Amino acid sequence: MSDRRNTIEKNNLNQKIRLEPTDVPIDTRTLSDLVYQFLTDKILEGEIGYGERLNIREIADLLHVSTMPVREALRRLSLENVVTIKPRSNCLVKIPTRRSMLEAFEAREMIEVHAVTKIYPGITSESLGNLGHYLEQMTANPPISNEDLRMRSYAKYDQLFHQEFVVLAENAYLLQMYRTNMLHLNIALTFKAGVEPNMDQVHADHTAIVSWLQENSPKAVEVLSRHLKQCRENMIQGELFNSLE
Repeated sequence: MSDRRNTIEKNNLNQKIRLEPTDVPIDTRTLSDLVYQFLTDKILEGEIGYGERLNIREIADLLHVSTMPVREALRRLSLENVVTIKPRSNCLVKIPTRRSMLEAFEAREMIEVHAVTKIYPGITSESLGNLGHYLEQMTANPPISNEDLRMRSYAKYDQLFHQEFVVLAENAYLLQMYRTNMLHLNIALTFKAGVEPNMDQVHADHTAIVSWLQENSPKAVEVLSRHLKQCRENMIQGELFNSLE
């Protein structure tokens, strides 16, 4: 009788602890990973500028964490050659050189063009929702010059717009490569370093890329390639670009 009761209790326990399948992903990132994500997002969006000083304690207080995960995240950025760690809990976001900007832009072109070449044949209109949203945000309040205070917000959505091509390619390695590359040359710096772009043409290019993707047309690749070449030309003609080492 006792053996039978033990068997029943074990079976009941197994039933109690059996986990049901769930569609909710478990976030396995560490605090260091989250701080790194926060800092890289701010750099990519232009909210943290090149040459800017970062204070470990201030970042920790802002995020309500200890200094340890902040130090680990900055150490990771240092290994990626994005920041230089200084004494007394400070570090500097490195200022790119002309060569590093050109190399980073070349890598950006290769990745974005590859991504759009991959996605245009089979992309669905439903998948283009984020691109449409970012385009709307850029259209709603466009800057009139590189010095316009609205440029920061515009550059943020421009960054997200172009990154979305790589997101839609559904290749995690490619996306990580793209984000790491853009830490050395975000779109905010591309605008700031170069001559002022023709914003009407920029908007027309962005709109055309989305339209051609909706039609699964290879012309999306053609427009993107032309758009990026013009961005590069604007950058290398700028006074700030030519003042760098």
